[in-house]
Amino acid sequence: MSYKYFVFFLAIQIKNFLRILRISGGTAFPGLIVEKFYPKVLDELAINFSKKIIVISGTNGKTSTTNILKNIISNNDIDVISNDSGSNLKRGIISSYLDSLNTFGKFVKNNSLMILEIDEAILPEISEKICPSTILLLNLFRDQLDRYGEIDKIREKWLLTFSNSIFKHSQLHINADDYLLSNVAQNFTGSVYYYGVDDPLLEDKSSDPTIESNYCYCGKKISHSVRYYAHIGKWQCDDCENQRIIPTTVATNIKQDLNSVTFNLNSENESHHFTLSSIGLFSVYNAVAAFSIVLNLGMKIEHIVKGFSSENNVFGRQEAFVIEQKRVKLFLVKNPAGLNQVIYALTQKNYYKDTLEHKLKKINILFALNNRTEDGKDVSWIYDADIERLSEHTNALVISGMRAEDLALRFIMTNRENLIIEKNLKKSVELILSESPPDSDIYLLLTYSAMMKYRKYFAKISGSKPFWVNSI
Repeated sequence: MSYKYFVFFLAIQIKNFLRILRISGGTAFPGLIVEKFYPKVLDELAINFSKKIIVISGTNGKTSTTNILKNIISNNDIDVISNDSGSNLKRGIISSYLDSLNTFGKFVKNNSLMILEIDEAILPEISEKICPSTILLLNLFRDQLDRYGEIDKIREKWLLTFSNSIFKHSQLHINADDYLLSNVAQNFTGSVYYYGVDDPLLEDKSSDPTIESNYCYCGKKISHSVRYYAHIGKWQCDDCENQRIIPTTVATNIKQDLNSVTFNLNSENESHHFTLSSIGLFSVYNAVAAFSIVLNLGMKIEHIVKGFSSENNVFGRQEAFVIEQKRVKLFLVKNPAGLNQVIYALTQKNYYKDTLEHKLKKINILFALNNRTEDGKDVSWIYDADIERLSEHTNALVISGMRAEDLALRFIMTNRENLIIEKNLKKSVELILSESPPDSDIYLLLTYSAMMKYRKYFAKISGSKPFWVNSI
């Protein structure tokens, strides 16, 4: 056995060992081993999956979009290799590649497609290494400033990378409603496809502190004829010719409630009505982004319907559990734009009225704020989120996490008096369950490291199988 195959063999055995013992899904550590002892692994990945790699990146929605895309394609009898649990650094990418090898490290997935979620900071490096056939860019928002810096740095790196001629045979699918991505699309050397939303009834006319500086790359102001949320919407530069391109794949007639979102998908001469089990306008964007890719892979809308009918829970992203006859749903929140979208989805006036007294139905919240490296050390972003609105519409409120005191202060600033601080995970869960009325809904708002721990605990007490069980 050669050195390379020994490294693969060892990493595969460790991955299987971690899963069999239910220690973890082996989505990172095995890849870290291969990365250290066989640095050329990405070159091999690029060769083995030549012209069959789809990469997905952006600030928000990567994991959800990856799962939608994987479900549609795999349910149309195409084998997919993917890091669909959200392990999107180099080690996670390599760990997913191990699933394409047999026990002895030989590549055996010649007819498979690879779908990779990639962290936005390392997207340029990975893309230049593996030269994906399809690139999907979702959005850009401020996120983990201590790690990424301002979003202009990310955008500049993307622009420099994707203007390279090595991508002239690749496809770029891009959110037409995010003007921060427009320059990347205009300088891309391959084919560009636009997706978006067209529904003026969803216009958000309120002020939003998460809106990025509305300036075009020419230095002049960007204006919105319709703004859906943050800086996302129909836009144009006040001076130059830079403006929103009319998307070829578009969602219209969007209706939202507490449990789902419905919309019409329109592409060329085809149209179909879809229902998402997740909530929020951001969920529609994720779905339409995935649809844009599969349509350009040659699939018809009826094939999308077939694959989408098996929509599954996504790891830690609106994943649902039932505990003590109460419905619990997990939301990953990691920046103000994303948190605001969750808040607005949970507190929509049109869908939460008591039919007798016409009062908003209060919701039950467990909010855990951590500041580990994967969360971002700086938690000041909570001051840009609409905690006032969340506080107003919350019944039971339990605050947890490493920075629970900071989060509690933010709620107190909204004149909130009734809240519970409990840093212990198990006790915080017991408290939110006991404080919430019978047969009620509980929503957990969790930063990344908190989501990993709470998700593991809820899976355990609900009797759910670990997400990797079907892969063993």
